[in-house]
Amino acid sequence: MLILRTILRLTRLDSSMLAFFAVFLPLMVRTGNLAQSLGRAIPLLFIFMCTFIANDLDDVEKDRVNHPDRPLPAGYITPAFAAILYFTCLGLALFSTRHYVAPGSAFLYYALFVLFISYGYVVEWLPGLKAPYVAAVTTIPVLIVATLYPNEARLYVAAASIFFLVIGREICMDIRDRLGDAISFMHRFRPTRLAVVGFFLQLVGLLLLASQIRGRGDTVALLAMTLVLALSGVYWFKSSRYRLAIIVMKLQWFVGLYFLT
Repeated sequence: MLILRTILRLTRLDSSMLAFFAVFLPLMVRTGNLAQSLGRAIPLLFIFMCTFIANDLDDVEKDRVNHPDRPLPAGYITPAFAAILYFTCLGLALFSTRHYVAPGSAFLYYALFVLFISYGYVVEWLPGLKAPYVAAVTTIPVLIVATLYPNEARLYVAAASIFFLVIGREICMDIRDRLGDAISFMHRFRPTRLAVVGFFLQLVGLLLLASQIRGRGDTVALLAMTLVLALSGVYWFKSSRYRLAIIVMKLQWFVGLYFLT
């Protein structure tokens, strides 16, 4: 049971499943084809899992400072076991993309994989670009759906909203991890000021979604996302519970899946 929980943490199953649902749900709603929707979504699950394992392998020393409770620095698993799991997910990601994604759509899948694997170079040599880089790459699952339905402007607005939500959260995460991260121009700014910017950018993401409201369901979803952002702000600015605030922020993304359907 411990090893299963460790694998789930190592692969960030919550974030990996979020990427999966970002493609599966909108395709399932639009086509009603379960097999096709699963086939186009499952590669994203393995791509994200593979990426998170690679990042943890690359960041073991940094995580001893910033995240000592993660599986590798805590010693719950060995790097060799993590490497085996990495190559397993890599193989599944490539195999599923090759066999379940049409050649005309596969480029974005491979691009996502390459950009995520290159994340380490950004962190090491261009740390100031880390937040916008992650935010841009994270929009690709939605862009995959948007390329299939190019006339649905709502999908492109949703991708832009995700960009602002993610970049805001990444800025807050960088504040929490500042001690162990590489020095960048972002270190010139006070943490409180950066946090305000991070929350403001997330608010921009919500305002973009507000422009797409077309029914009661959209209104309820947006209200829920706004309340989640407000709650995370209370945890961050009033209670200084930064880790919990960042976890709460991610709930916005799950609620926001509604705008893709």
